[in-house]
Amino acid sequence: MTGPPHRRAFLRTSLGVLAGLAGGAACAAPDLTARPPEREPHIAEHYLVHTNLSYAAPAERSHLLDLYLPRAAEGPVPVVIFQMGSAFRGEDTKGKALADGNGADVNVLPDPGSMLGAPQLATLWVPRGYAIVGLNVRSSSQATFPAQVHDVKAAIRFLRARAAAYGLDPHRFATMGNSSGGWIAMMAAVTSGIAELEGDLGNPEQSSSVRAAINLFGPTDFLAMDAHRLPEGQIHDEPDSPESELMGFPIQTDRAAVEKANPATYVTAGSPPVFIAHGTADPLVPANQSEILFDAYASAGATATLALLPDVGHTDAFLYAPNYSPGRVVKHTRDGRISTGSDPAPTFDALLSFLDTHLRA
Repeated sequence: MTGPPHRRAFLRTSLGVLAGLAGGAACAAPDLTARPPEREPHIAEHYLVHTNLSYAAPAERSHLLDLYLPRAAEGPVPVVIFQMGSAFRGEDTKGKALADGNGADVNVLPDPGSMLGAPQLATLWVPRGYAIVGLNVRSSSQATFPAQVHDVKAAIRFLRARAAAYGLDPHRFATMGNSSGGWIAMMAAVTSGIAELEGDLGNPEQSSSVRAAINLFGPTDFLAMDAHRLPEGQIHDEPDSPESELMGFPIQTDRAAVEKANPATYVTAGSPPVFIAHGTADPLVPANQSEILFDAYASAGATATLALLPDVGHTDAFLYAPNYSPGRVVKHTRDGRISTGSDPAPTFDALLSFLDTHLRA
């Protein structure tokens, strides 16, 4: 395979994701009631990890999270709640925790050739003073929309209710995700207080609000995806598409219902700031999905950054190198004003700087 490194990475990652989606139907059906046991907190050099915390009833795999905490924190720490993408089909998106069954560290250093997960993010950001949460929510085979939004909000309320016990700052929460996890991050961020999207999965006295969000190539307007898909890209209007499975029906057959799953429709001037990054060669989620979200922020007068990356597909490998995508376009909007340039590159450091700015105590 020839071409520049970022192009080769795009092809490897996109083809791998497509192959995984195509092969998913052949896998044996998982036991959705199986709940891995919660272990004693594991202590490593820079972090303490609580695994398989049950944030809602029933206490099954889909309602579990892992919590990574800094060991040397001098006070309550900010929290990033992360979900890895799975086309809404994943039964376990929190990733393999940073300790194996014997308590030994697992080698989960970030790998630019694979999709970022919470354990990898924790290796980078927990030593910088952040708590990282790896989140499971119900898959589309277990429940349809809005169950997944109810789940992430239940997790936020659970963590806020136990903030003192875990040393978390309840006023400094953010959501983050890639692909379908980016959609989860945005729906949580922009719909706080909307009764039908809160659910009744516990801790109703707590707020589900967050102060910032990071959305890595997540979908926004399901109904507009096929109008902008690449020639060989995934078709989304079909009954067996990830979006149709999430909704429980072919998405174009009930457009009003699908609009309720569009985070752009909920954006207001008070919506939490968001950092969005998307490759323009994405064959699974067209880059226009992120442009729709950014435009909604601009129209509302809210704060957002959008990095569009030429020749980059359905991957977050760009996080590892500032020069991964030459020719990137970075847009900023605040108070209805838009500026365009090429900085910052959407790297781990840039995202952490974004969080530092918007999660100040």
